[in-house]
Amino acid sequence: MAKVNVKLFGVYRVDTHIAHTEIEAERLSDLLNELNRIATGENKSSIAFTDATVFVNGEHCKKKKRKLNDGDEVWLLSPASGG
Repeated sequence: MAKVNVKLFGVYRVDTHIAHTEIEAERLSDLLNELNRIATGENKSSIAFTDATVFVNGEHCKKKKRKLNDGDEVWLLSPASGG
């Protein structure tokens, strides 16, 4: 398992009350499962890979099975909305 730094942005940050955290995970899908497990808040909504824009070490990631390494930085951006 890798220790990964995770930063949340937008609605994800507001809904989960998590700006940044460290999670141990082997793959990106495992990280999302753990993050959803620890998320709190009355408006709790799960973070789905298909809804999020995900960056790993500054590169856009399109595979939820991506293997993670110690020290990786994962950014989760919520979908854009507005009018």
